[in-house]
Amino acid sequence: LGERARPSRDEGVAVGGEAEARETWKVERRIEVSTASVTGILEGIRQIGRLKWSKQGRDPTSNDSNALLPVTATALGYCRTGLRAALRSSVRSASRACKADTSMSDEPLAPSAGPKASDDDEERQKTDEERLLDEIAERKDLIDALTGDTREEIVHRVSHEKKLGQLEFKYQLLVEKKRLARELLKFQELYGDIYSEPCLICLDDIRVHASEHLLEPFVCCGGFICKSCAQDCRKSGVGIGRCPLCREYLGEEADDAANLMALAKRGVSWAQSDVGRCMIRGVRGFEKQAQTGLEWVNKAAAQNYPSALHELSKIYRGEIASELETSEEKANELLLKPANLGYAKANTDLANLYSYGTNGFETDQDEAYFRASVAFALDNTNQDAVVMLGSFHHLERVREPSPYLACYYVNIVACEDTTGAASYLYSKALLRLAKHLHGNNFVHLLPAAFFWLRKSRDIGYKVGRETLKEWESFWQIHCANCAKKSQAGEKFKQCSKCKAQWYCSKECQVEAWRAGHNKDCKRASILKFEDYLNAA
Repeated sequence: LGERARPSRDEGVAVGGEAEARETWKVERRIEVSTASVTGILEGIRQIGRLKWSKQGRDPTSNDSNALLPVTATALGYCRTGLRAALRSSVRSASRACKADTSMSDEPLAPSAGPKASDDDEERQKTDEERLLDEIAERKDLIDALTGDTREEIVHRVSHEKKLGQLEFKYQLLVEKKRLARELLKFQELYGDIYSEPCLICLDDIRVHASEHLLEPFVCCGGFICKSCAQDCRKSGVGIGRCPLCREYLGEEADDAANLMALAKRGVSWAQSDVGRCMIRGVRGFEKQAQTGLEWVNKAAAQNYPSALHELSKIYRGEIASELETSEEKANELLLKPANLGYAKANTDLANLYSYGTNGFETDQDEAYFRASVAFALDNTNQDAVVMLGSFHHLERVREPSPYLACYYVNIVACEDTTGAASYLYSKALLRLAKHLHGNNFVHLLPAAFFWLRKSRDIGYKVGRETLKEWESFWQIHCANCAKKSQAGEKFKQCSKCKAQWYCSKECQVEAWRAGHNKDCKRASILKFEDYLNAA
């Protein structure tokens, strides 16, 4: 891919309107305060000092004692306000630059003159990340001080560990969102801005070439709107029965096919690509005509339409039946092109190829992680990218793996799981998180892990079914409260709600319930990871 460009020391980074990325992108620069700016501000202050007003509002320096001042008191107030704003702006700019460049000097920063800032002012000046880090450090110190090993002390420590988990996840998710923005910014510096067009209702820019999931096209007129506006139309009760742009009634499948073909003949690239794909597969009212469909895909690809280029890549790789002779070299060339244009699916495919080093690509975990991150940043509904990001953290294939982010990403797919694999992986990720938070005392997360493992089994995932049997065989002979192991032929009592913990006696079950299992049991079936974690 070549050496990735870095911004110069004299310019900031501002690509594609990624404001948050711009703030977090570290640009090394020294503070250079313009002498002319300082002189201008001081001269303005001197001018205000020379303006002496008489009680009658006259200019005492004028030869005509009756001459009114050309500048009113209101204008003077505006002048003062402007100077104060300029001074505040200069101070804020210098403050931000000092925070961004801590390598300017080995000497500690001298405290500013004037009244000492209050604790509240200092707190407001901290970033969200700094505040969270302070809270995390305080919580860790508190947990470290709880060294007792009695039942009550362990239960007390677990409650603080759960709170620590909430804080750590909140911090890591905040950092992750900024990382994704930086990765997208880096991508645009390498390959150029991603093409976008405005939504014809709200006028917000849509990265129309990034993913088909970001817009709602209309075959009647060829226009499109963003998904958000389409959802608003449906929620308002108006629906999408009529095109919101040209007001034509949306027809049946046959009418859509005719309209789509008309758009394709007019040279609309996305329509050409859609017609080609439909003809190759024989769907959406089109007869199966592989060769004619390929011609339409080629027409769209000639206009550099990323989806069509990606389709051709799959055809040359042999993933789609065609009369074309397969060519790995041609397939890879056609995959790189839409990926570098910002097509999310192509970047996900590249991430897989780099991760496993297949189909002519050498193994490169960093590039795989980069491509998966870009794909998710472009389209957060891209489930393949979500699974990859979760797997990178779960399998510790990144420099700073996070059990929280492993759970967060895998959970997104697990909530819509259709194969059982994501539910299985999420149950394993929850166990790893439990060990991170609680060490060997991780029984508190077992109800949730069992819930997702059973979901995996119910969907029909074979590995999930076999793993569930192993877990049940192990845990049903261990009391979840006192850790007593059952004797031969002895059967422990299973929790009737979560069915994930067993107890040697009624007393142990009641004690565990009061110690926190009541909450763990109830929150086990919460689907969204963030909600589950915050319910502790």
